[in-house]
Amino acid sequence: RQPIEVMRQVQLVAGGLVLLGVVLGFLVAPAFFGLSAFVGAGLIMAGATGWCGMARLLRLMPWNRRALGA
Repeated sequence: RQPIEVMRQVQLVAGGLVLLGVVLGFLVAPAFFGLSAFVGAGLIMAGATGWCGMARLLRLMPWNRRALGA
């Protein structure tokens, strides 16, 4: 069984973090909107440079390392 492709994992995590930041920003404190801004800035940087820090981190996760060693 193969894990989900890393870029799809990035999309899932980024979308979840943006949604979490917006919900927490409305329900808890406006400072949580910064989480959404941080993720958005990371996506812009990844698009401009071709380097995605979240993808590098996700590749180190155990469910992705197992597939690389097979």
